[in-house]
Amino acid sequence: MKHFPTFLLLALLLSLATGLHAIELTLTSPLAHQVVQRATPGKGLLRITGELSEDVSPEAAVQVRVVNETRQMPWLQVNSVKGRKIIASYEAPAGGWWTLEVRIMLDGKEIALGKVPHVGVGEVFVVAGQSNSANHGEEKQTPQTGLVASFDGTTWRLAEDPQPGASGGGGSFLPPLGDELARKLGVPIGFVACGIGATSVREWLPKGATFPNPPTIESRVEKRPDGLWMSKGDAYQTFLARMKPLGPRGFRAVLWHQGESDANQKDPTRTLRGDLYRQYLETILRESRREIGWEVPWFVAQASYHVPGDEGSDDIRAAQASLARDGIALEGPDSDALKGELRERGGQGVHFSGKGLREHGAKWAEKVIPWIERQWTEPRSADGGTEWSRFESLPECHSISWVSANVQSKNTKSWDGVLDESKWGTPDPQQVVGRNWDWKISNAPWAAAVQEKGEGRREEVRFDLWLPDGVKTVKGIVAISGHGSGEPLFRRADLRSLATELSLGLFKFTGNPMQRGFWPQTLLFDHLRTFGEASGHPELEHAPLFLYGHSNGTGFSAVFPSYEPERVWGWISMRPGITFQVYQPGAAQVPGLVIFGEDDHFLARPSVAENLAVVPALREKHGALWNFAVEPKTGHGPGEKTWPLVFSFLRHTFTARVPADADPRTGAVSLKTPAVESGHLGQNWDSDKGGYQDLKIAPFVDFPADKATASWLINAAYAADWQAFQRDGEIPPAE
Repeated sequence: MKHFPTFLLLALLLSLATGLHAIELTLTSPLAHQVVQRATPGKGLLRITGELSEDVSPEAAVQVRVVNETRQMPWLQVNSVKGRKIIASYEAPAGGWWTLEVRIMLDGKEIALGKVPHVGVGEVFVVAGQSNSANHGEEKQTPQTGLVASFDGTTWRLAEDPQPGASGGGGSFLPPLGDELARKLGVPIGFVACGIGATSVREWLPKGATFPNPPTIESRVEKRPDGLWMSKGDAYQTFLARMKPLGPRGFRAVLWHQGESDANQKDPTRTLRGDLYRQYLETILRESRREIGWEVPWFVAQASYHVPGDEGSDDIRAAQASLARDGIALEGPDSDALKGELRERGGQGVHFSGKGLREHGAKWAEKVIPWIERQWTEPRSADGGTEWSRFESLPECHSISWVSANVQSKNTKSWDGVLDESKWGTPDPQQVVGRNWDWKISNAPWAAAVQEKGEGRREEVRFDLWLPDGVKTVKGIVAISGHGSGEPLFRRADLRSLATELSLGLFKFTGNPMQRGFWPQTLLFDHLRTFGEASGHPELEHAPLFLYGHSNGTGFSAVFPSYEPERVWGWISMRPGITFQVYQPGAAQVPGLVIFGEDDHFLARPSVAENLAVVPALREKHGALWNFAVEPKTGHGPGEKTWPLVFSFLRHTFTARVPADADPRTGAVSLKTPAVESGHLGQNWDSDKGGYQDLKIAPFVDFPADKATASWLINAAYAADWQAFQRDGEIPPAE
């Protein structure tokens, strides 16, 4: 009788008992001990590839999570299966090592599972140059944190010397540098080492690049018939081959340590002039940036030391320093200053001793760490203005979903929303709860719930501010939930042009604790105050607001003004994911616009007619200064023809509500509230007809139909734009 290993026998018995057979999932990316470059302080994108042992149904779903000893992220569906291939992306938290788990689900059952241990999101560096960038140190180094890994172009492993992919078999400065980075930044560190001992900058040039005199070692160069020398390009191609697989912004920076083989050579005809060193290194830097497709930062060390008595070349050092001075590269450490016992053979050699390698790593860390920390917060020029960013880890108790589950009253008796049972039938209790978004939740019950239930898991929230150049006083702020279309809206050039014209700032936040709605509302003002201090515009804290939210971002744009109506001059809900979020009587006197997509599947839940009745109901019951528009032949996302209506509403509500002489530097601005009779009215879109409709508009007093439920339009100019949008699907360009 044939004997089976116990675990195989158990698997066979299980398969026979359940009628299932095992499907193997082999994951090819990421790799064990791989470090992925983080995109923000708290997260980075894992690109996942794999293959199944057999074809599965196209209905099968790919779900992903990461786990470690203390945390377990929830499963997230990221893709469907196409044949046997698995291709997906997953945003993972930065920090220590994770185990990546990928499972294939079909009809609620797991049919395949794959795992990759020790996957990290942190900081990745490419290290190049000559021996002191490679493995020629006197004493091999070992990372002490367990969070430093190296990549040789094929596999990742813990970064014990010698580093894979670089020349030499001794020690390097990368383990101590990695440890210092990991301790200070709190994330795993990855190195891609490709240094080659004794190489001149001339040997790193692209193939065919010429120079007048050869380096000391000629194996990577050749002499032309005309007497010039040229690079064979081998080192350069290896350099490119190590960077390209990491992808655009797939690593933080190049660390360049080289120059000794160009400085003060024993044969003076092999020495390179400083101006040529600068020229050649700049060529390598610019050409490699072009070929890998992005402007990777470079750190260039001061490196020209040989032995006692030959302790540096002023010419080469000046060339290296000039790249940082001229903004082409960043300043690396002055390794020429590391002498005596920090060099091999009791201070007699060019390579570093064990102590010197550790000191060398510390010097690199002193240059790199402050620069990385500035990347998240340093102002940057963009579109005729300046951008600032901040990142904060916030708990889920701030989010609208947490508040709904833990704080919101389930009593719906006092709710006066849309509920025509003759049209839609009597809803079950769950539907009633879903319709009731007329919340009255003050900070006190929210804080009590947090105290009782705990604040929940944390998630990174990104805050971005853009201000036009030259603005003296910010007159108002467009506050955007980054959910859905909010992220690209923040960066639109036409919105920034309008903001420049009106002296407005643009403010955006992305992350679940805030982007769909949040408590307490003071979170927004707290961050505006912080940005006001950073930008030199303290008036941001008191400037009036215009709010934008897409889909469930309506939980911000419609709910917030019901709590702070005196601070908001207007708001937009773009394709509300739950239309009943719009039902906010407390925001009735704040002009609002709701834009639906005719083919949006959310519009049909529970029915088109019921969703389209929400704004008319607020108009009739609470005199809401609101209007809605339906964009024919479009789904859940806005298109290019949608934005002119958004900008028209923004412009006209700002002009009508914010006094021309408003000065938020002195405190909150008193907004003007227009009388309902001062506006125009528009005939509401008819869902039975559908498509483009020529809807009547007229001044309030002249409107011939039901004034109580018609869309309220703030003035004649906006009314004309609104009418054109419903009739033609677009607004004609301004003359």
